[in-house]
Amino acid sequence: MPSTSTLTVSFAIRPAMVADLAAINAIYNHYVATSPATFDIEPVSEAARREWFDAHVNTGFPVLVADAGGEIAGWCCLSQWSPRKAYKTTADESIYIADAWRGRGVGKALLGAVIDEARAMGVHVVMAGVVGCQEPSLALHRSLGFVEAGRYEHMGYKFGAWHDVHWHQRHLWRE
Repeated sequence: MPSTSTLTVSFAIRPAMVADLAAINAIYNHYVATSPATFDIEPVSEAARREWFDAHVNTGFPVLVADAGGEIAGWCCLSQWSPRKAYKTTADESIYIADAWRGRGVGKALLGAVIDEARAMGVHVVMAGVVGCQEPSLALHRSLGFVEAGRYEHMGYKFGAWHDVHWHQRHLWRE
């Protein structure tokens, strides 16, 4: 089998559809089972994922997928940062890449697209909470202009260790 560096990487970024939810959930639940990238410790049910998706659709927050010829290579979304009105132009970003697609440009394409969506929505600041041991995710966020705004130490205990959360911001008003 050819190495990843010689494979042609072809995918399109598009809005997620209901038909994508099983793949979105499978990607997320992989991280639930194998990584501190999420502090969930139990898999998310299909019903809960559908409620999550419907809430995003109903509030106008985007959920994007990287579609590689029918295979979902990853997903990214924006969510409401806080219900308090003064935060209405601040959004929270989440991104998860299918294990087989990591390191192939999917994350950068998805994160760039969701930043464009945020800008179109009039978002002022995009926030991202990244677990400190997730260096590839931290590097991805830095590469797209996120800056560290603070750290919360020992915020989650998973797989026998305490994990810090690094909060990063992308300031959209500075462009």
